[in-house]
Amino acid sequence: MTSFSSHRLSLQSLKQLMLIALIALLLTACQSTMQKIADCKAGDWNAIGYKDGYAGVLQNFEEHRTFCSRHTDASQPADAAAIYQVAWAKGDWAAWAEKGQVDGRSFLPLTQVESYSAKIPKDHAPVNRPAYESGWLVGNAAFWQDVGRVSGSVGESLAQKENHRADAAARQIRFDEAAYDSGWQMGNRLYWQNAGYQDAHNGIADSNLTTRAAAAKTAGLLVQADAYRAAWNAEIPNYWKTLGEQDAVSGKDFAMRRAEAQRSGLKIFEAEYQQSWETRLAAYWTQAGNEDGFGHPFLLEDRIAHAAQNRVFVIARTRELYTNAWELQNTRYCNVDDAFARGRRNERMAIEVCKPNVQGQIKRAYLSGQDYELTTAKHNRAHAEVDEYARRVRDARARLEHINRDIAGHFADKKRVINAETLREDKQHENERHQLEEQLERAEQQLAEARRREEMLEQQLLKLKRDIY
Repeated sequence: MTSFSSHRLSLQSLKQLMLIALIALLLTACQSTMQKIADCKAGDWNAIGYKDGYAGVLQNFEEHRTFCSRHTDASQPADAAAIYQVAWAKGDWAAWAEKGQVDGRSFLPLTQVESYSAKIPKDHAPVNRPAYESGWLVGNAAFWQDVGRVSGSVGESLAQKENHRADAAARQIRFDEAAYDSGWQMGNRLYWQNAGYQDAHNGIADSNLTTRAAAAKTAGLLVQADAYRAAWNAEIPNYWKTLGEQDAVSGKDFAMRRAEAQRSGLKIFEAEYQQSWETRLAAYWTQAGNEDGFGHPFLLEDRIAHAAQNRVFVIARTRELYTNAWELQNTRYCNVDDAFARGRRNERMAIEVCKPNVQGQIKRAYLSGQDYELTTAKHNRAHAEVDEYARRVRDARARLEHINRDIAGHFADKKRVINAETLREDKQHENERHQLEEQLERAEQQLAEARRREEMLEQQLLKLKRDIY
């Protein structure tokens, strides 16, 4: 049974896939027809011809002319056929040139064109070899230029091209020496730019160019001093900025760095260093104020006293920055709503760090939060009692209604025999009804009392929250 069901499902899935494919095919055909009609209305035979040539279909001007005459009243120019043919040739050339360019850049031989002939459908145009070869030469040149650029950028000498030439010969692929040399020149310049950047980034004096140049000449590299110096000069201010930021929180200052730079012959950028140094310390003292302000006392004097030990510096704006940050965070910390919430969570709060004029209100809010949580627990219990007594009232009423129906039914029975037994049953029913009435009365009283307690606790909760303000 399971196998049959699975087979039926697979057939259904196959039918659905076929239907989807058919719909997609119809939509594509419809879109193609709509596009052809739009081209006819536009009367752009140049576009029509180019599309056909680029798509690789055979020239079919007459088919287009007939189609257009059916779907548009627009007149066709006398030279429409000639325009179509010229455009078709341009589209065909562009398609094969692009294919050749892709293959040339992919390090494929020119003979790759042979593989396309067998793949072309019979109703399509044949391989356009001249166009393919034209594109392939462009792609091949771009490939070797890229190889040369990479080779030059990693510090390979121009003589290394002979290895690439041999590799190309082994694969029977044209080696474009001019393109390789051009790329190598660009890569070699990038090599010196990177060298200048790295030296400046690492705080190495630009006099290191002499050592680099000597090694480069030995390795057969072209030295481009201008590229090195331009990159070095662009990066060296950033080195001093980074240094200033690091030193601000590591116990070092400009005097130490200046002495080091003078010994190594490194160009000094004092303004950039000092600005970065000051900015980092401003951020440090602001952060210190933020950290202390949220639940800690005003510790500025202590932090200043231990600044050297903590490898930081006191600047002119230290007191202003720390104080402003501390007061802002202290205001956030000494907040009535937050104090109330902490009290509810029974989370410790350092009320003593708050300003004297608000400590009383904050303490009251905190204690109210604790009371609120205790009262909430009582309210929850009272609510549970209301639910329980309400259930008891419902049950008692249902049982009382049931026994009243039984009693009424007995008295309504005309065939009922009055004897000692039936009188005993009547008395028993009356006793049960009386007991249920008493139970119902007690349950209703208990429910009313529980509701009063619940309402009273609700009022207490509202008051506790209202009084914190």
